[in-house]
Amino acid sequence: MEGSSNMNGVNGFNDLDPWAQQVEYRDIKAQQQLTKQHYGSPAGTPTHTPPAAEDVKAGLASLEIAPAQDFAEMEKLSRDYQPDLQGPLVGAVKSSKALEVEYATADPAFVRKTVALSPKYPNYRTILGDGNCGWRAVAFGFFELLLKTGDSNHIGMQYARIASLNGLMMLAGLEPFIYEDFAEVTFDLFGAINSSPAIDTPWDVSTIVDRFNSQDTSDAIITHFKFLTSSWMKTRPEYYQPFLDRPVKDFCEAQIEPYGIEIEHVGLMALIDCLVLPAGFAVEVFYLDRSAGDEVNVHRFADLGADGGIPTPPDAPVLRLLYRPGHYDIIYKKGDIPEASPPSIQVSFLSSLPEQTFAPTPLGSLFHHIPSSNLDPFPMEPGPSNFRPSMFNLPAFQPSPLQSLPFQTTTFRNSPFNPSHFQSEHFQPEIYQPPTPTSLGGSKRSSSVEKPSGGGSNEWENGQYSKDGY
Repeated sequence: MEGSSNMNGVNGFNDLDPWAQQVEYRDIKAQQQLTKQHYGSPAGTPTHTPPAAEDVKAGLASLEIAPAQDFAEMEKLSRDYQPDLQGPLVGAVKSSKALEVEYATADPAFVRKTVALSPKYPNYRTILGDGNCGWRAVAFGFFELLLKTGDSNHIGMQYARIASLNGLMMLAGLEPFIYEDFAEVTFDLFGAINSSPAIDTPWDVSTIVDRFNSQDTSDAIITHFKFLTSSWMKTRPEYYQPFLDRPVKDFCEAQIEPYGIEIEHVGLMALIDCLVLPAGFAVEVFYLDRSAGDEVNVHRFADLGADGGIPTPPDAPVLRLLYRPGHYDIIYKKGDIPEASPPSIQVSFLSSLPEQTFAPTPLGSLFHHIPSSNLDPFPMEPGPSNFRPSMFNLPAFQPSPLQSLPFQTTTFRNSPFNPSHFQSEHFQPEIYQPPTPTSLGGSKRSSSVEKPSGGGSNEWENGQYSKDGY
């Protein structure tokens, strides 16, 4: 009992109550049970031997802690690392079916959304993921929409508006020699799309594609737009400060102005406010991610005219961006890109045919494989052949000349054995001849024809006429 009192009060354990001791005991037993299950089988035979303390100490002793300069070198290598990127800065237009193939074995959310995306948005354009894909996608899409308007006056107005923003950059503290060279490249592109041949074929954006696939040209335009966005945010901090956890000036110097820093959502908002919306265009961002739903989420940027600006028309041209975590591409709605028209076919119509349109084909060449004894150039029933006579190479029908028939009696003339009789089995109407006075020889039915003298007895004797007159 004395020892117990000493444990509870004298030795400083008076704060521990029996309930706490029981809980601690149960925790110790549970830990021992887990250790036993991990290192030993239920029968007690160990399956894994825990490492000895000496081995652990030897392993720790073999580890060499890198000095501070080595960590600094590793950090520098990581910061300067450039991935081996393949492909053009701005790719050609592709079918959205490629996205379905790319995500066919990915997360089911990506599979559902890519399948639902391609029917409405059948094409997209890839942007190289070099850390500037968001900036490059917006810049390229802006010039693409400008050219597709085909309006030279509108392109000139946007040229003047962007040039007027030089004063905004000076107001934000940028000296002209910092941005002048970059701005000149941008204005050169304005001039290229506002002159022939680009303005004559507004659906052909090859001029813009070639400029943006030039590394120097593309980087200069992006840098110019970065300075514009930074100056826009610095002169309007009240619009963007609520979305930031640091001052706008610090954010611009760390995330907007440096080259190779991917655009964030706040920077995208400012770039659209500065560059795209004042041109009368809208922007839609399609978020392809693992969020709920069977279709991609779409966020639309448009000027509502709340601060005295011109509201974006509902039917305004739209720049569409496809966002996948950390990367931006350009996507096109059905109808944004004209479908290739089929080649034109020229047909010539002749008012009249020439005398000899087709050369006649010798019949001998068509029937050279048939023996001459069985050759019938005009069979009654045409056989299986690919030859079809043409009206241009067959001679016109010429009836056979009338031939004088031998002397016929009336009985033979009216009998079916006469080929000229309609009841004859071998009826040949072309040899029919109407009776003449000579052939009739004084018929009793022809009252206007006189019978030659003395001819009656001979006619009856020769059997030319029947006694009934037929």
